[in-house]
Amino acid sequence: MKAKKIMALTASMAILMGVAACGSNSNSSSTTKDGKVVIKIQSFSGGLNFDEKGANLYAEYEKAHPNVKIEETAVASSDDARSAFNTAISSGTNAYDIYSADAAWMPSITAMPDKFVDLTSYTKDNDWLSWKEADAKSADGKLVGAGIDIGPTAVCYRSDLFAKAGLPTDRDEVAKLLGGDNADWDTYFKVGEQYHEKTGLPWYDSMAAVWGVMKTQVEEVYEKKDGTIVATDDTVKKLYDQLTATTDMSSHLTNWTDDWNAAFKTDDGFATTLCPSWLGNTIKGNTGEDFKGWDVADVAPGGGANQGGSFLVVPESSPNKDEAAKLAAWLTAPEQQVKAFKATGSFPSSKTAAEDPEIVDVTDSYFNNAPIGKIFSDRANAIKVAPYRGTRYYDLDTKFTDALSRVDVTREQTADQAWKQYVEDVKSLS
Repeated sequence: MKAKKIMALTASMAILMGVAACGSNSNSSSTTKDGKVVIKIQSFSGGLNFDEKGANLYAEYEKAHPNVKIEETAVASSDDARSAFNTAISSGTNAYDIYSADAAWMPSITAMPDKFVDLTSYTKDNDWLSWKEADAKSADGKLVGAGIDIGPTAVCYRSDLFAKAGLPTDRDEVAKLLGGDNADWDTYFKVGEQYHEKTGLPWYDSMAAVWGVMKTQVEEVYEKKDGTIVATDDTVKKLYDQLTATTDMSSHLTNWTDDWNAAFKTDDGFATTLCPSWLGNTIKGNTGEDFKGWDVADVAPGGGANQGGSFLVVPESSPNKDEAAKLAAWLTAPEQQVKAFKATGSFPSSKTAAEDPEIVDVTDSYFNNAPIGKIFSDRANAIKVAPYRGTRYYDLDTKFTDALSRVDVTREQTADQAWKQYVEDVKSLS
């Protein structure tokens, strides 16, 4: 990490920790001058889009509940916000009544259920996909998070590049080409090899991006639920070998960099990317709304896969926890999840919402009028596994993606060399 980046991160963390430390003072005034209860929400990475810039849900709730005023503050990235959140929760000095929690945070949250309001009684009219709800339940059965969105994953592809390679371009035919209901990684890479041999161009964007899907299809990818580390076991090694054998198919880019952004619209860019529902807006942003070529196929190698998603959690130390819990339940109810999808493309975690015609019937002209509502609803229903994320999950995941980067991006090591270093790195974390 470069020095400037370290300094920026340190400064950001200092600010956030300061926010957390003075949390009790920040929320000491929980009512307005005219007696309204103020519900303060912390979000991150651009916010929840529930306000007037997105689904306009806050104004709707305030109109129906004139005693409530909602204030949302978006702070930094998920990682930075999580550090501030952890400090606030552990000290009991919360600046907020509701926190937007990334799915990645949930293992630590469910491990301390006494710190959070049990939302079970508040969310009787809510329904979630079973694996989504399971992510928010503690060992003693408390529901400590109300699910917002999920990231069901399909295959986005450049139909123009497919045509040049002599591959089918119709999305149904592409789904069949990649294996349809029986799609697996062998087939995805086999087609990629054919594409690369014909064109000399990359098939996918990065190994790290592919691994981002692969790892979600293994329930205990790095750790077992009893705490045993399995990050170097045969299951992971076989996937690593399978992935690193496809080096020539990669564009060797790091996701979210300028080069990766630009590659979405260049003639020598990657032909496919494994895209969760929320990535569509990123693709559009990187190419411009008038770009022609990207399409979406209702298929995913290895079956269903979820990337991303978040929850609303209410700390027990909130002075307005009852009103906050009611708001969290309302924001995540099926009706509101439908409204959020229509406004922002945030795919619902609610079973009822995902089957609503207002979602299922949605098409997207940018993606060649693809029925994205039905596609991502199908992809959500295909998800069977919610990977276990233990306390060392993210440290182990960082070591694994670092190994892939040494093979794929910097190309400073062979696959064998990178694996050996990864094994040593895992030992250091044991």
